[in-house]
Amino acid sequence: MVISQASALQAKTKTSQAKACGYSVRRYSVRGYSVRRYSVRRYSVRRYSARRLKPAATFLLLAFLLVSTPAHAAIQWSLSVVEGYYLPRLDELNYILKHQEVELGPRNTEAKPFPYPVIYQGISPDDMPEMSPKSPKVGLQLQADVNPRYAVVFGGSMAVFDSVKRDVRPFFVGFSIPANRETRFSLALNQFWLGAKRYWIFEEKSKQGEKSEVRSQKSEKIPPNPPLEKGGTEGFGGKRPPSRFYAEMGILAITRAYLTTDVWLHVYAPEEGFDFYKVTETGSQGNGYSTYLGVGGEYYIRKWLSIGLDIDYTVGGVSDIKFVHYFTVDPLEKDIIKPGDRVFYTDFKKGRIRPLFIDLEGWDFKGQVRVFF
Repeated sequence: MVISQASALQAKTKTSQAKACGYSVRRYSVRGYSVRRYSVRRYSVRRYSARRLKPAATFLLLAFLLVSTPAHAAIQWSLSVVEGYYLPRLDELNYILKHQEVELGPRNTEAKPFPYPVIYQGISPDDMPEMSPKSPKVGLQLQADVNPRYAVVFGGSMAVFDSVKRDVRPFFVGFSIPANRETRFSLALNQFWLGAKRYWIFEEKSKQGEKSEVRSQKSEKIPPNPPLEKGGTEGFGGKRPPSRFYAEMGILAITRAYLTTDVWLHVYAPEEGFDFYKVTETGSQGNGYSTYLGVGGEYYIRKWLSIGLDIDYTVGGVSDIKFVHYFTVDPLEKDIIKPGDRVFYTDFKKGRIRPLFIDLEGWDFKGQVRVFF
């Protein structure tokens, strides 16, 4: 009797401990007396909070949940041809082009009858057009799909913009002669970026529809369709992946800007014996940083081929722009600009001299064709 009471008391104690730990219990009989034992019915994550884990273990667990891939998965590489239109604001450069009272570069202070900016071969043109894309933006992009949800991209592209103005300005040769002038500004932006993508898969069929279809095939005992041959809608015998939507972000984007100016001045006065061209060319470059945010979509034509469209908004700029090239046919103006000189502009409207800054903020529209390998 004493032994039975002791055993029952011990069993009751274990039952209380098991309930305190979150386990369930069940009853069974052994040799005429009743005891309780505990068994694991379910595992509760709430019983094990991150506070009970060591910091290193918590970090490894979060890293595993967020970025790990199955053991059998491999990185999927692909190469894209990118083409589209990039529309940066270029506020400061367009401000210079639009206003005649704003001049780019230094002046020829010894010119007669009055000094003029050497780049323009006279007073700057009035109301030049704003910079606009000369041709579509083109580039290449290498992508590594770490898993079906996340990808890392490395890319490069080039976009070209220009502005052209033709006018007539007086040319002084002891007296003024009308001269035809063509002024051209051209800007090339070479961009290289590292970015990340987050995908959402668009399923063409709901899971409920797929389950009902599977049930009907089993009930009717109809074998599944054989894989399509090469050239079918499912590619090389494999199932075509579903369409995907994504958000993307630039981790780091580097831009190299190259600005050139070309001025052709045709002095033509046959009665006075003048017929010649005066040419001036400059080149300047600078580097800058930017980032971008965007969204897009992708549709698979084959398992190994897809097309996509996306729209991004870029923020950044290029500063510390310096002359790297200068050419003129006038020997009296050859030393006015030297390679390495910083590019400034003079604003007579506001009474200031400032270094040139190229604003890269703007929309970027592009399409791409991707090949998986």
